Amino acid sequence: MSNHAPQTIYLKDYTAPAFLVDSVHLTFKLAPTTTRVISRIAFRPNPDAQSRDFFLHGEKLRLITATIDGQAITPDVTASGLTCLVPDAPFVFEAEVEINPEANTALDGLYMSNGMYCTQCEAEGFRKITYYPDRPDVMAVFTVRVEGDLPVLLSNGNPIAKGDGWAEWHDPWPKPAYLFALVGGDLVNHADQFITVDGRDVALNIWVRPGDDEKKCAFGMGALKASMKWDEEVYGRAYDLDIFNIVAVDDFNMGAMENKGLNIFNSSAVLASPETATDANFERIEAIIAHEYFHNWTGNRITCRDWFQLCLKEGLTVFRDQQFTGDMRGHAVKRIDDALVLRAHQFREDSGPLAHPVRPASFVEINNFYTVTVYEKGAEIIGMLKRLVGDNSYQKALDLYFERHDGDAATIEDWLQVFTDATGRDLTQFALWYSQAGTPRVTVRDTFNDGTYTLTLSQDTPLTPGQPDKAPMLIPVAMGLLDHTGKELVATQVLELTQASQTFTFEGLENKPIPSVLRDFSAPVILDHPQTAAERALLLAHDTDRFNRWDAGRNLAQDVLLAMLHDDTAPDSAFLDGLAAVLRDDDLDPAFRALVLTLPSQEDTAQALVDAGHTPDPTAIARTHEALTVHIAQHLQDTLPRIYAAMTVTGAYTPDAISAGKRALGNRVLALMSKLDGGKQATQQYAQADNMTQQIAALAALLKIGKGADELPAFAAQWQHDRLVMDKWFGLQVSCASPDDAASVAAKLTTHPAFTMKNPNRFRAVFGALKANTAGFHAPTGAGYDLLADWLIKLDPINPQTTARMITSFDTWKRYDADRQVKMRGALQRIADTPNLSRDTTEMVTRILG
Repeated sequence: MSNHAPQTIYLKDYTAPAFLVDSVHLTFKLAPTTTRVISRIAFRPNPDAQSRDFFLHGEKLRLITATIDGQAITPDVTASGLTCLVPDAPFVFEAEVEINPEANTALDGLYMSNGMYCTQCEAEGFRKITYYPDRPDVMAVFTVRVEGDLPVLLSNGNPIAKGDGWAEWHDPWPKPAYLFALVGGDLVNHADQFITVDGRDVALNIWVRPGDDEKKCAFGMGALKASMKWDEEVYGRAYDLDIFNIVAVDDFNMGAMENKGLNIFNSSAVLASPETATDANFERIEAIIAHEYFHNWTGNRITCRDWFQLCLKEGLTVFRDQQFTGDMRGHAVKRIDDALVLRAHQFREDSGPLAHPVRPASFVEINNFYTVTVYEKGAEIIGMLKRLVGDNSYQKALDLYFERHDGDAATIEDWLQVFTDATGRDLTQFALWYSQAGTPRVTVRDTFNDGTYTLTLSQDTPLTPGQPDKAPMLIPVAMGLLDHTGKELVATQVLELTQASQTFTFEGLENKPIPSVLRDFSAPVILDHPQTAAERALLLAHDTDRFNRWDAGRNLAQDVLLAMLHDDTAPDSAFLDGLAAVLRDDDLDPAFRALVLTLPSQEDTAQALVDAGHTPDPTAIARTHEALTVHIAQHLQDTLPRIYAAMTVTGAYTPDAISAGKRALGNRVLALMSKLDGGKQATQQYAQADNMTQQIAALAALLKIGKGADELPAFAAQWQHDRLVMDKWFGLQVSCASPDDAASVAAKLTTHPAFTMKNPNRFRAVFGALKANTAGFHAPTGAGYDLLADWLIKLDPINPQTTARMITSFDTWKRYDADRQVKMRGALQRIADTPNLSRDTTEMVTRILG
């Protein structure tokens, strides 16, 4: 591991900054290996501070000069920052430093991507640019001059002057350093404009490299304008600068970054055309553009006091982008998609060694806490709060939040206080959702006697690292009651579960009803609700709540999979008939039907076995999933061709929700048909496809049945010039490989001339796909473990953030059989024993090993 033990930082130790900053003037003299950064920073003592120690963060900087009020100083410089004596009064600190963007492969701070200068400063990248109090509670107005020989020079805020080889920018809104951004490159802009509700004429630009990328900006621009309009109409938030710039960057560790007025995007999160992007890509781009734009208020105008409050901006903004996508594409399908992400990734995180509260109490490396718990569970908390107080009170509280905290670096306590003040509601117990890790398990039991139906709800949250004892949570449980014909007896109401166990009664019923519990996935909990196959089939066929209708089918499928694993029985006919009924119901949204036809993931089945006290065998799980898929195809074979034909979308491709839903169902049907016709229809679809959604779905269907020998190289030849499509080509081969071949396919792809581990997208395309191929990654030979460990050891000195995130592939190692545990632990230990391992990866491997 690293030679220096990483230092743990604790929320309880927070202290206010010793000095505040009134203004920042920066000059950049760009050069690939010797960029000069000249800073002039106006400091003043913080009257609320507990000390007057002056410390500026700084890493990998070569200090050339430093002055205070014009007088040269010789500060004490270490690997982490700079200290010196300063006046106990306002003063101006100036410094000139030199940095090397070309050598910055970590993609954190100022770095280069294919000849373009760009920055990524969240969470602590600004300290790699110049000396500064790099913490979110220090907010200042920035003025920036960029000098360089590139035609486009951008920074935050509004442009105030430019000339040959230079440009100046001024951001009038105080911001923390993590929101600073700079871009310099040979770029062209896709331009548009937006007039805000208060009459501001805003220039909009998406900046890309000249060439094919210019044709891929129109959808992103439309999504941006839709986001701006939606935020005005739904949250009353108008944009506050004269210009909004987005830049597409190939080498980027995350999806995008919300820097004030200058959003920097991973190219995959903004560029799209029908020929190169799938429906899923279009929806993802729409959501990410909305997310980063919504941060303008929930993240930028109101930021977080410290990084422990990260969920304050991320959870709220994820919830807002979920609302937006629901309005754009349909709330039922969006809610199912969100639950799928939460169950597949956040529940896994909550149940293993990486479990942590939505607001952690401590961290070693903040980059490791950009997690599904902070983002997705953080959003679920906002949703629960809105459900508890109601739409009108939610809006009233949000208006108060924006009014009270505009320009603030706020905390979770500030956030909850506005709800208390707006509604009068005591949220003390609800606040446990922020401090208590783990996924609560809600048990449902019921009785019926003399017309009275009694529903008993119990809750239990399992122990997590550092939190052995759990208090009862406030859990909103939305529910309704159906009779045995599917008629709704009790419409949706929200039960507030606040104790370890509570009983709720419903009187005046003729017969025992069938409960529909946790409608709309009203809380991020695991539901323990024993129901018969017939009851679940009835809910699948008749529940008025679309989420629970889908969930009933999913639970049926999981029961069938577990039964087949246990005694190799044929699938329950109630499940197959239920699927057939949903598939034939043309009144149902095609996107919804496509979700119902999709089996639980192999990872979900493994977790279900663990929950039942069994050790999962990934190979057996994969084999059973394949067997059930074939059973479904055979049971539906008379219906599949009709549905496939009915889902054909004619005319020019559009990524709208209705067309995308039809393609989703058609391609799900195509995958089933391929199990029976040897890929005949998939081969035809591949040959005739005029958009990427249809082309890649057909190719995947062929690869899944061991076909595609001609199509796979043809695809590469067709798209070798497009790096984003080639990412798909790399990933598809690994994700569709047989369990026995997945590791060898991934290994072979790393020798391909187009593979590079320096590009996070390409690295994730191969090794993210290997992780997703559950049986392949967990092949008994351990080849998947060894291959990933080898490459993470190589990647760590180049890009620690991507390494640390990919190492989570091993976080379930304790759930498997002894032989696999030995192999996984050995791979993890090899990583841990690597000399000079980064702080990011050291923390993660230590936590996973336990």
